[in-house]
Amino acid sequence: MKSDDPRLEESRKKALERVQKANDMILAVLKNHLVVELFMNDFLDVSGKKHDELTFAEKAKLCEELKPGEIDPPIWKVLDAANKLRNKIAHTLDQQKIQSKIDVLRVAYIAALTPTQAKAAEKLDDVRIAGEAFQLCGAYLVAATDAVRSRKKT
Repeated sequence: MKSDDPRLEESRKKALERVQKANDMILAVLKNHLVVELFMNDFLDVSGKKHDELTFAEKAKLCEELKPGEIDPPIWKVLDAANKLRNKIAHTLDQQKIQSKIDVLRVAYIAALTPTQAKAAEKLDDVRIAGEAFQLCGAYLVAATDAVRSRKKT
């Protein structure tokens, strides 16, 4: 095949689309994972818990064990699935393995939503599901952190 063959250009476009999709997912997952970990650190700090040497999963478990009333139980499943997606993305580019983690996250995320929210979320692409799942967990963690701070002030 010559470098000016139209089939080669079509293949190049397909390859670039795959790379862009992977880049979008990697950025959404890694960025939001870091932010949620900061929110967990804040929550653990105000709760008086040491966390410096803990992994993300260990911090999540410790947060859950504190049983903050502001965090609905299904959120812990979303957080676990989101972390497993992050770990898979960090250690492989195998799209089938990554997709299986995205599928688990999608189910957990939609299960944590109200019926109205779930109906809208079902239409989201994988990148949006990943980003919004982390953001939902982050919002709950911020609310729990604020509640602990408020209780300490009174």
